[in-house]
Amino acid sequence: MEKGKLIAQGRTAEVFEWEKDKILKLFRPGLSKIMIEKEYEISANISNKLSLLPKVYKLIEIDNRSGIIYERINGITMMKVISSKPWKVKKEAQRLAELHKSIQQKVDFELPNCKTRLKDNISKTELLQEDIKKRLYDYIDELEDDNILCHGDFHPDNVLITKYGEIIIDWMTATKGNPLADIARTSVMFKFGDVPVKSYIEKQIINFIRNKFYLEYIKHYIRVTGVKREQIERWELPVAAARLTEWLPKNEKTTLLKFVNMKMENIK
Repeated sequence: MEKGKLIAQGRTAEVFEWEKDKILKLFRPGLSKIMIEKEYEISANISNKLSLLPKVYKLIEIDNRSGIIYERINGITMMKVISSKPWKVKKEAQRLAELHKSIQQKVDFELPNCKTRLKDNISKTELLQEDIKKRLYDYIDELEDDNILCHGDFHPDNVLITKYGEIIIDWMTATKGNPLADIARTSVMFKFGDVPVKSYIEKQIINFIRNKFYLEYIKHYIRVTGVKREQIERWELPVAAARLTEWLPKNEKTTLLKFVNMKMENIK
C-alpha cells in the first residue's frame, strides 16, 4: 500500500495516514532497526496489558525505512489542550499525574531494566568525564529498584485526549524499574526543557504555564501516591545525566550539564 498524507512528525519518526482507521509511524533513516523492533514488541506486549494504548498491527518496510502500523486514534494531544485552553492547566496536570500512576503496574514480560538503561545512556555521553560516570553508576546502584512499568518519555505531547478517554503513545523507551525514575524523567523535562521560541515575552508566558503545570502535576502525584518529593528528586540526577545523550537543543544540554555538575559536587 501507499502511505497517505503526513499528519505528524517528531525527532525520530513521521506519522502518515494508513488505510481508513490506521496510521503508519515511519521512522527516520539512521534510527537503529533493533530499537524499532523493540518498540514494536514492547508496544504489542503493553497493549495486551493496558487499554490506554493504540492497537499494534505490524512492522513493515517502506521507502527503505522501517515503520509500525498502529490503530488510528482521533483525538488531540494534552499539550494542544493546554496551549489552546491555559485555564485548564490544573485539571490537565492532575489528569497527567493520575494517568502516570495508572500505568505503573507490575511487568510480567521482557523489558529493559531502567537502571541499566540509565547507565548505558550515561556511558555514551562525551560531556561527562569517566570518573564522574563511575560515580554516577555507583549512585544508581544505591537507588531502590523494582519491577514496575516505566514509560520513559511521559509528557503531555504523548497523551491523546479522545471522546472515549485517554490514549498514551510512544512507548519506544519503556523499561521496568522504580516508578519514581519515570516521574523524575517527566520532572527533568519540565524543569530543564528548552522553550523553542525567540520572543522573550512568549518564552516567559510559556515558562509560566509550564511551571504551573509541573507544580500541579507533581503535587497531585505526591497526593495520590503518598511518596515524598525527596524520593523523586533522588532520581533526577541520573535521569538528567542520561538525557545528555539525547537529541536536545544546545541550551538544554548546557542547563542539564550544569545541574549534573552541581549535584555531583554534593556526592562523595
